[in-house]
Amino acid sequence: MATRHVVVLGAGFGGLSAVKHLARDRSVHVTLIDRNNYHLFQPLLYQVATAGLEAPQIAWPIRAILRRYPRVRFWMGNVDSVDPLDKRVWVDGKAISYDYLVVSVGSTSHDYGIPGVRENAIPLKSLGDAMRIRDRVLSAVEEAVRTTDPARRRALLTFVVVGGGPTGVELAGALAELKRHVLARDYPEVASEEIRIVLVEATDRLLGYLSPSLSAYTRRTLEQMGVAVMTSRAVSEVTPFGVCLRDGTFIPSYVVIWTAGVTGIALPGLPAGRNGRIATTPELYIPDLPDIYVVGDLNGLEQDGKTLPQVAPVAMQQGAWAARNILRRIHGKPQLPFRYRDKGNLATIGRKHAVGEVKGLRFSGYLAWLTWLAVHIYYLTGFRNRLMVLSNWIYSYFTYDFAVRVIHHRHQFPCQAEEEAVPAQQMLETPTD
Repeated sequence: MATRHVVVLGAGFGGLSAVKHLARDRSVHVTLIDRNNYHLFQPLLYQVATAGLEAPQIAWPIRAILRRYPRVRFWMGNVDSVDPLDKRVWVDGKAISYDYLVVSVGSTSHDYGIPGVRENAIPLKSLGDAMRIRDRVLSAVEEAVRTTDPARRRALLTFVVVGGGPTGVELAGALAELKRHVLARDYPEVASEEIRIVLVEATDRLLGYLSPSLSAYTRRTLEQMGVAVMTSRAVSEVTPFGVCLRDGTFIPSYVVIWTAGVTGIALPGLPAGRNGRIATTPELYIPDLPDIYVVGDLNGLEQDGKTLPQVAPVAMQQGAWAARNILRRIHGKPQLPFRYRDKGNLATIGRKHAVGEVKGLRFSGYLAWLTWLAVHIYYLTGFRNRLMVLSNWIYSYFTYDFAVRVIHHRHQFPCQAEEEAVPAQQMLETPTD
C-alpha cells in the first residue's frame, strides 16, 4: 500500500494529538505546519502575564517533541490559504500537497465589533500578549510612582480585566496576588489600596459554565482578595484612557486586558460559520470536503444541542479522533462519529482557592486548588518545563514572591489632553455591582 501524506495545520493541543496518533501507522507520513517553532501551553499564559513564570517555561520546541516520530516532519511558516480542489496548502508562498488535511489552527480574540477593543485592549492568546501585559502592568506602576497628577496615578494603578470566564478569573486572581504579595513590597511609594483590579463580565455571573454555587464562591473569593467584580455590565467602548460601559460608567485605566471571547482563525479556501467556526460532520470532516478534517477551537460541531466548548480537552480528543478516522479510511474501514467525553472543569482563583466540577461532583477551596496544580503539571509538555514550573510554584508558595519581574519593553502611556477629559460624573471611583 502506498503511503498517504497527511498535513496537519497547527501545533496546538489538537494538532499534536493528531500527529501522535497518525505517527503510529506506517501507512502515512505527516507534515506538521505551524508559524511558531514551539508548542504553547496556553492554560498557564496568565502566569507569564502576571510575572509568575517565564515564557520558555510554558513553551516546548516542536522539533524536540517530534524526535520520536521518524515519519513526521515539521515546517515552520504561515499558512496563506487552502486549495481543496488541487489538495494543496500554501505556506509562505509555497505549495504543499496532501492526501488528507487536519486543520487545527485555533482561535483568536473576539472583539464583538466593540469600538476600541482591537486598538486599546490587550488579548491573552500568545506569548507575545502575555509579555505585553506584564510589561504594561509593571510600567504602569513605575510611572505611577513618578507622576504628580492624582487622576493619572489613579488610572495607571487601575487594571481592568474584561471577561468572567476561566482566563479572566484566573488573571484577575493572579493580579490580586501580585498586588498583595509583590507590588506592596516592591513599591513602598504606592499604598496597597491605590492599586485596583476590576473584573467586568457582561452576564450575571462568573464562570457561567459551572454551577451557581461555584460561581458565587468564585465571586466571593475574588472580592475577598480585593478584586472589584462587576457582573451584568457590558462594555461599549475601550479608549486609550479607559473602559466605557453601556450604562454610562467610565473606568479610567491604561491597562485593559480582553478575555471576553474567542473566534476561529479564518483560512482562505475553507468555509466559516458562526464565530469563525467550521461546521463538520460527526466524523469531523467538512461535508463537501471529505479529505479535510477540522479539530479544536475551529470546529463548530454540536453535541446534545450545544456547540462544543473551545477548550484544550475538546481539541485533544478531536485531534486523536480525526487521526483515527483518517487511518480507518486508509484501511477501508467505516469512520466513527466523535463524541466528547467531558472529564470535568477546573479553574484556579488564587492561593489555596480553586473550583471544580468532575462527573457531577462539585468542590472548591484547597482540594480543588491542589487538583488544579496536579492536572496542569501532568499535561505540561516536557520534563524540564514541569520541573521548572513546579519549582517556581513552590518558591512562590513559601516566599509569597513572584520570581519574574523584568520589564522587557517599557511602555509609554499616552497623555490625555484637557479637552478630552471624561466628565467627572462619568468616572467610576469605587467599582460596585
